[in-house]
Amino acid sequence: MKKNKNLIIAIVAAVAVIAILVIYTVVSNRDSSAGTETAEGTSSSESTDSSSSESTDSSEEEVTIDSENPSVSSSLVITVTDGSSTSLKEYPVEDYVTLGDYIGMELTVDPLEEVDDESVTYLAESYFASLATEYAAALTEGQLVEEGDTANIDYTGYLDGVAFDGGTATGYDLVIGSGSFIDGFEDGLIGVAVGDTVDLNLTFPSDYASNPSLAGKEVVFTVTVNYVTPAMTDDNVSVVTGGSYNTVEDLEEFCRAYLEYVAQYNYQSALDSAVIEGVLPLCSVTEVPDWLYNMLYDNLTASIESEASSYGLDGETYCSYFVGVSMAEYALLMADEYTPEVMIFQAIANAEGLNPTEEELDEQVELYMSYYGYETEEEVYKYYISRDNIEMYLMQTNVADFLAENAVITETEATTE
Repeated sequence: MKKNKNLIIAIVAAVAVIAILVIYTVVSNRDSSAGTETAEGTSSSESTDSSSSESTDSSEEEVTIDSENPSVSSSLVITVTDGSSTSLKEYPVEDYVTLGDYIGMELTVDPLEEVDDESVTYLAESYFASLATEYAAALTEGQLVEEGDTANIDYTGYLDGVAFDGGTATGYDLVIGSGSFIDGFEDGLIGVAVGDTVDLNLTFPSDYASNPSLAGKEVVFTVTVNYVTPAMTDDNVSVVTGGSYNTVEDLEEFCRAYLEYVAQYNYQSALDSAVIEGVLPLCSVTEVPDWLYNMLYDNLTASIESEASSYGLDGETYCSYFVGVSMAEYALLMADEYTPEVMIFQAIANAEGLNPTEEELDEQVELYMSYYGYETEEEVYKYYISRDNIEMYLMQTNVADFLAENAVITETEATTE
């Protein structure tokens, strides 16, 4: 990830407060079963470890976390409580980290995905359709229904003047000519203008199995054509996008740029993960400071809550459902793995002069202010992310870029389907 990335890349990357490494950690932990993490990991509380190895009681013990000092619940050796600065950049990480030969690592990643015309067209049509529904009635008012159109209709079926069960629907999308309805229904809508209502005199098939009580019966369907799915034309594109894109070509260019960005972002994420997997075995950490552990534990908990909210869940329910452990235990598992990684990256940043400058920090804060509409830096720190976390994120980004630039990268062979 280069420092001159545009705004959207910076914002997407910054959504994860602790960025590159936390993505890797979340994915790796999620891919493992909860049982494996509990049985093999060394990051559960001492009481949990004890019960699994010595106790004959098969019941599981709930992990209890000291909310004021989560590090006391970790099996990591947390002994650094000397009151040193809580800025990781100023902390003597070199006293606790041994770095290996990280220059020239051999990494393997999948190649950058190519964006083809078919994918661009599909995304453009899908995006247009998602926007067009709101404007469809106005855009197609008075338009005559043709075979092959998708007509949005309301209908009610009557038998002897009484609406029958299962014969009523509103906002139904019907492809004219699909044969989805009984004979005569779809043909009867051809030539009907959007906004009009017609009565269709029809007869159910004599062998109508879906509702035998209607078999062979003469009925009347009263049908209103609400709209026809608008065609993706230059004029319609301009209307549904509010003038952001005035032609189909403009919209497709936007979709192509978006798909290329996603492909680049995915490639970069895979490269970041390869960097982490490559550098960690080369280095070792003897201790981590408790203030760092607790800060990252809090960040990870906030990240879990944020991800859970995207599913409409709270963090505890999310972890119980997707991971099989409590949120506190899951955050401990992640913090145990993640904290030494941060120490290693900081040691490399110190050794290679990769700590972000105040100018870089200010620039990143300005991006957040612009994107979220904050008027002051203090609002960013209060409502979104602390300056320490911004500094940590940029440091990790700089180190990941440096390691990738100095690595021997082999791309896997592209597979054809």
